[in-house]
Amino acid sequence: MLNLRNRLRTSVVAALALTIAVSGIAYATAPSIDAGAKGKIEGSGATFPWNQYKDWFSSFTDETSDKFSVSDANAKLVLNYTGGGSGAGIANFYGANADSDTQMFSGTDAVLSSSERSAIAASRVGSNYTVIPVISGPLAVVYRVDGLKKGGVKASLRLNGEVLCGIYSGQIKLWNDAKIKKLNPGVTGLPAQKIQVVGRSDSSGTTYVFTSYLGKAAVTTQKNCGMQSNFAAGEANFNDAAGTFAPTKTAPGTYFAGIRTANGADPIVGKAGNGGIAPFVKATNLTISYVEWSYAKKYALSTAAIRTNSAASAYLKPSAAGTVAALAKAAVTEDPINPSAAFVQPVYASGTTSYPIVGYSWLMLYTDYLGVQKGQVQGLVSFLNWALTTGQGSTFLYNGYVALPTAVRNTAIAELHKIKHNGTPVWP
Repeated sequence: MLNLRNRLRTSVVAALALTIAVSGIAYATAPSIDAGAKGKIEGSGATFPWNQYKDWFSSFTDETSDKFSVSDANAKLVLNYTGGGSGAGIANFYGANADSDTQMFSGTDAVLSSSERSAIAASRVGSNYTVIPVISGPLAVVYRVDGLKKGGVKASLRLNGEVLCGIYSGQIKLWNDAKIKKLNPGVTGLPAQKIQVVGRSDSSGTTYVFTSYLGKAAVTTQKNCGMQSNFAAGEANFNDAAGTFAPTKTAPGTYFAGIRTANGADPIVGKAGNGGIAPFVKATNLTISYVEWSYAKKYALSTAAIRTNSAASAYLKPSAAGTVAALAKAAVTEDPINPSAAFVQPVYASGTTSYPIVGYSWLMLYTDYLGVQKGQVQGLVSFLNWALTTGQGSTFLYNGYVALPTAVRNTAIAELHKIKHNGTPVWP
């Protein structure tokens, strides 16, 4: 029997179907799944989309309980996903378990680098893969500084690219730094104490989105905040001329180690996953970090308003509307389907309504599955079609995520039609 939430969702789906023209959600005919299909459909990688994936799996399994089960892979199909970070997901994609029931897809929020594409090409995967976005969302800059007030009530901080780069590179070490105070007139309680900077300890796509923002929003003297080809992890300054833009998923504690030491700043505290950072910041005063928005909401964290890329002195907190505006601006020049190594996440998009720290989250899929049963591939394609259509509706979006632009969804669905099992298309 469906739980209450899913009974409500089921009743809403019919209503949603009547509003396709308004909402832009395109409901494609679902691919078929062979009778008796069973087995695991598992993936790994990015934690940025993890809350959304878990929620989708639950909803889809409830709606397709004749084919899918929560746990019984001996009788039906079972969806599952583990975190570990985008770097782990990419490595697993072409590792020893590639194209098996425990590794049918990988999640990443980082664009594949040229070296990673070369490593995949040299593996048994070769060119037999595609990379499609499935969800998007903003990052929140989260912090805990007890006692901030403005006008006698709790205050919210405003930050910009220069200050955030300064905090992570160790140029800004204290909460009462003049540059922080300048952005926050009238705010009292900024202490003359060290900022405890927190970052991901794993190879992270969330870090990739954040460093993409730092590189675009930093001031000229910060040379893309080191997110360029002339800066190497562990360097001690930003003196080199800015080279080719190159954000990284390397742990900030490693990447900024040299320059923080040179600036007399403490090491960055490392935590694994969005789910590791969020509770640490909540429990620890004087901290600052970055997480996908859903984690900030889940843990009720204080979030900073970030300066927009506009002539006006406008600051925005993460929101669905701000994300949609940023994606619309970025969609003019960026194609997120099978993005090249030069692709830039939709960060620091222009306009007063565009939230500055926004990213896509991708799934890496094999285009010809050889190591699993046909029914498992049909099940994966069926789920992804649902996620890219019905799952993009507000009823099924986990709090803190934003639907893909319609054109992006349609192109991603077209990629699903290319997926084969032993050379035969599963959704012709």
